[in-house]
Amino acid sequence: MSAALRAQVLAAAAAEASPTRTAVKRRNAFVGMVGAASGVGAFVIFAALMSEGEVLRLGGEVAQRHLERSPWLVVATAGGALGIAAAALWLALGRGGSMLGRSRRWLLYGSMLIPICLLACMVGCSVGFGDAMVRWPDRPGLRCLALSIVVAVGPLLSFLTMRRTAFLYPALNGAMLGVAAGACAWVAVDLWCPVAYVPHVVLGHVLPLVVLTGVGALLGQSLLSVRHR
Repeated sequence: MSAALRAQVLAAAAAEASPTRTAVKRRNAFVGMVGAASGVGAFVIFAALMSEGEVLRLGGEVAQRHLERSPWLVVATAGGALGIAAAALWLALGRGGSMLGRSRRWLLYGSMLIPICLLACMVGCSVGFGDAMVRWPDRPGLRCLALSIVVAVGPLLSFLTMRRTAFLYPALNGAMLGVAAGACAWVAVDLWCPVAYVPHVVLGHVLPLVVLTGVGALLGQSLLSVRHR
């Protein structure tokens, strides 16, 4: 850490009263619940409007075309996505072994590998179920893209509030928060959308993660940086 940055960190710490650990835990728990509730609410409203009132039918937006997924496929894809989302949250919100947060390598690798793992999990689990891999020209993935962004907005804002400051790599921390929010949204979209056709998944499921990563990086640089406080 440079002498100038060290001075900025010390000045920021001296200028802001330090809350107790219990107060921080309570605040983060409340903010996390608000973010989760906003994501769930956005999912229910959007999915209900786009699926003629049916939020979950294991077939989502194309259930009317008799593409009912096997419950085992749903368990595999949604369960795998949930595990990857938990790993993303651990990387994004945890500080690792340092009070200054995770290293550049952890943040960089996490932000790149999480989307790849989610894509591999969904496609890999769906290969054994032929119908899920069928091409659907009338469902390119735009609805899933919109749903992913809508669901992820609340969690992303809550994660930024919980993180508050990233002394070393604010943009990378923000990018990782965006990936974590997108991974959480991926779980919801997976429950709604039965299509595993790769171009559809790339546009409707992976592209939102890329967008959220960029937005998170911009917000992180603006809101988490000590230089901007």
